[in-house]
Amino acid sequence: MSVYIEQGLTSKNMFVSKYDLEECLLRAEASPTVNITEENCDRIKATQGCYAISGEMVKLEHGTDNIVSRDALALDLDDVSPQIADFDDLEDEIRGVFNVTWYLYPTAKNGMRGTRARLIIPLDTPANKEQYEALAYGLTNYLIQQGTLTGADKSSFRFGQLFGLPIKNQFTKGSLVRINRGKLFPTESYTAFKEPEKPSRAGDYPARSGGQSYGASLLDRIFNGIPNGQRNNSMFELACYYIKIGVQNQAGLLDYLRMININYFSPPLGDDELIHVFESARKRVLN
Repeated sequence: MSVYIEQGLTSKNMFVSKYDLEECLLRAEASPTVNITEENCDRIKATQGCYAISGEMVKLEHGTDNIVSRDALALDLDDVSPQIADFDDLEDEIRGVFNVTWYLYPTAKNGMRGTRARLIIPLDTPANKEQYEALAYGLTNYLIQQGTLTGADKSSFRFGQLFGLPIKNQFTKGSLVRINRGKLFPTESYTAFKEPEKPSRAGDYPARSGGQSYGASLLDRIFNGIPNGQRNNSMFELACYYIKIGVQNQAGLLDYLRMININYFSPPLGDDELIHVFESARKRVLN
């Protein structure tokens, strides 16, 4: 298997790296630090960033039809739980969740809007399109169920999605690429992670396979009661969830959160504090 790299996002032409996947990632450690701002980030990513696929391609041109197989999952972790303070905490969290070989590194925007990272998980055998997309879907949702993420970057589920190689920005602290050594993740486990088919509106609605959705799990946790010490984080997480899935009526949403607060938080948050948490969630998701 090889690592295919595209320079920037303006060309579909790719080349085969002379280095393996790990060496490609680690060589970024020696690259100069890039000062990234909101204004220049997209330009830097488009012109200076390198984007890759690890696997087998039939043609040196970026396109799903040219990809035969992929031997490493690439998951974008943009919606990191607000309870995870920084990149070091995220590394500890991932070590507790996945005891396999993986590479974790910050994305170009890490530090600008909280913690953002990319997780690369090598596979024990090359994955085809069905296998790759099921694994990417399943492992991302597993991270949501574990509370590591509050949402999914669905672009990670696509077989043809490139992953950005590490870029060291001004917020980088310590090692750029964090590594865990273990067994390679089994590709054949994809059968446990297939995305459930959406039920027909005209037919019966079967029970959800693969466990609860993140939203259902979050509500069940709140319905069990939120004690003092967990109230702010739980309310922030709930507000972020509803804002992110697209609730438009903000006044109605705030009233709904007040109802949750009164009935399930012990003791309830003061209204001023609740509004502060709600505004913080809106700022986090919408900015």
